[in-house]
Amino acid sequence: MMKIIQFLHDNMDIAKLLHEGKVSLVGVTAQEQEAIMEAFVEEVHADSVYWQ
Repeated sequence: MMKIIQFLHDNMDIAKLLHEGKVSLVGVTAQEQEAIMEAFVEEVHADSVYWQ
């Protein structure tokens, strides 16, 4: 699952399409896909947090 998250991180355009429901992950259950998207969204938010 970490490889998928890394791939999405490296290919933000595909991540956007996945989030919009325009593409799907073959061989991944709906629950796994939801978990991947949650992890990806959390990772993106964590990257955008700046400590002051």
